[in-house]
Amino acid sequence: MEELFPALRRSSAVYLNAAGRTPLPARTLAVGLSAIVRKAETPWSIGDTEADKDQVRELFAEMLGEGASASDVAVVPCCSYAMTMAARNLAPTLRQRPVGRRRVLVLQDQNPSNVLQWQRLCEDEGGELCVIPLDMDVPLANAIVCALATGTVAVAALPPCHWCDGSLVDLEPVAAACKAHGVPLVIDATQWLGAAPSIDVAALGITFLACSVHKWLLGPYGACLCYAPASFWASARPLEDHDRNRDGAQHVECLPMDPQHGYPTAFQHGCRRLDGGGRPSYIVMPMLVASLTLLVRELGVPRVTAVLRALTDEIGRRARALGFRVPSRHAPNIIGLRPSAHMPSAKAIVDALKARPMPVLVGERLGAIRVSPYVYNGAADIDQLFEGLREAVHQGTPSHCRL
Repeated sequence: MEELFPALRRSSAVYLNAAGRTPLPARTLAVGLSAIVRKAETPWSIGDTEADKDQVRELFAEMLGEGASASDVAVVPCCSYAMTMAARNLAPTLRQRPVGRRRVLVLQDQNPSNVLQWQRLCEDEGGELCVIPLDMDVPLANAIVCALATGTVAVAALPPCHWCDGSLVDLEPVAAACKAHGVPLVIDATQWLGAAPSIDVAALGITFLACSVHKWLLGPYGACLCYAPASFWASARPLEDHDRNRDGAQHVECLPMDPQHGYPTAFQHGCRRLDGGGRPSYIVMPMLVASLTLLVRELGVPRVTAVLRALTDEIGRRARALGFRVPSRHAPNIIGLRPSAHMPSAKAIVDALKARPMPVLVGERLGAIRVSPYVYNGAADIDQLFEGLREAVHQGTPSHCRL
């Protein structure tokens, strides 16, 4: 499958940081370049970007189980935008609860795109964060379910896996506990969808889900895809006022303005009422159609997942043998290696890997060496990683402690 990324300069570095960003597939690159040239040469021929956006909705819905449809998908600029919209619409959930039962549940060191807006909500509504600590030896779902059982949690805002080390959050028991206690479940699936098993949003009863496109969805920067069921979107308010999500805008270039009442205010049907403003990008949307078509309908996410799980399982096995601590259960696409006490810091090891004659590029996230391969990686890349890890570890280990 590495032939899908011929522009990736594999002779320059071993790239094991897909969780940071993936390269563009060749076909996606071609679509983007063509779009830029078209804007320069024949700007009148950009085409129907709304149609591209609708294709994106359909393809994304296919990743979310049988209960999701294109009508349940919104397109916004980024994940923090999406989660801010979710938080504002869930403000009444906190407001209606007694003081002391207005907690928003998150993980320790969770990505700030799904924390900062909940902090603001708590400030505004007299709530507080309920932070679940990371324990690499204990399933996160256990601690989450226990916290939900206290009856003090008003909203659970979580990922399917931790972005720093891939620690797994088993969504089935978490979702069941949320249902049992009447707690909306909001999911940032950016580090999951496209590289891990699909999320059956309807079966789990997820209230809101968002996923940025520039990582495992193989897209460019500039969009985040959101899911919400009708129970949420039917009364939800978008984050901004604009004309593109208003009823009738899908049929005309410009909505007519009534001299007395102004522009129409009724929303289009479905979750598109929550779309971000502006016309869909003539570059991003066709590129995203190309990437999602490749991923969902040609490669197939289960096939990608199987390749990545084999790689990260092997990385975990060899890392443990070298003395690193790794999560007992991790996502198929991400595994974090935490140095033991006698080793150099994670940052020092990551810097040493980058400084090798053939650089090995991984991420350092809050004390974890985050390794996130993709389908263009293979056994030789893993060997290079561990050659570099052994050198980095031994350089920081007293000689009498070396094996």
